[in-house]
Amino acid sequence: MKSMVDVMMVEQINQFFKQQGIEYSLHTIAGCASCGLRLQRNGKKYDESDLLSIINEFLASKWLVASYAVDDSTHLYIDSKFSL
Repeated sequence: MKSMVDVMMVEQINQFFKQQGIEYSLHTIAGCASCGLRLQRNGKKYDESDLLSIINEFLASKWLVASYAVDDSTHLYIDSKFSL
């Protein structure tokens, strides 16, 4: 079951990245958060597993979990913890 994040959640994660000096940003795919999120590198490379941990730490309070697409580490799927 695919779940979605809202625009404010994306903005909060992006603000956290900025505050921590992480040069990445999240974006909705085709304007539809239920389609997943796109992780964009805006500068210095950062460990992908660390990025996913940061995102999942934020989403945990919303009962959501993110995972990378198998063939594209810039594409994140969002699922409900209840469907796992």
